Amino acid sequence: MANQELIKRFEIKEVLPCITTPGYIRFTAQADREIGEVIPIIFLKFPPGKISYNEPENTLTLNVFNRMITLHPSGKVAVTNTKDIKEAQEILDEIKNIINLAYKDYLRFGKPSKREIQAAREISWMKIYNYLPKINCGKCGFQVCSAFAVSVLQGDARLSQCEPLSNQKYHKNLEGLKKELGPFLLRVLGWKQKDDE
Repeated sequence: MANQELIKRFEIKEVLPCITTPGYIRFTAQADREIGEVIPIIFLKFPPGKISYNEPENTLTLNVFNRMITLHPSGKVAVTNTKDIKEAQEILDEIKNIINLAYKDYLRFGKPSKREIQAAREISWMKIYNYLPKINCGKCGFQVCSAFAVSVLQGDARLSQCEPLSNQKYHKNLEGLKKELGPFLLRVLGWKQKDDE
């Protein structure tokens, strides 16, 4: 079985005062291996509102853990809004986990296609809404399907909360959604497929 870890450790290279939060630090660190092959997968693992992907440079900026984190293909990471070195180490552990989980997906599914990357760039709440049953049943916890679609896009709700979408009556809706989004984006938006269990 292939090694399921791409990186094992980070080394902090530079610590500077944080520009946006007085008393906090920003820092750069270097992973023990390059991570370029998994950056497109990480892009597809976060709700579109929390991420910015520069495809030509293959760099990714995440707005997670109450800070900005930029990943470079070389394994360099830059992190803002951090209390101290202890918290920096904790954040690096979280980043390592994100990278290694993406690597497992890379080993399982391969590299995402250009179409999947483009779908993630173009996704909107309206595209999600167009594939929903649009019956405003409320089973997802939202009064209307449009509010549910917005919450799914922002990462505050999961597609699998839409019970009618699993119903045979809406099979075409689900198949259209699968075709439109592809497996990576479908999973990040919260559709649990049987083979993921």
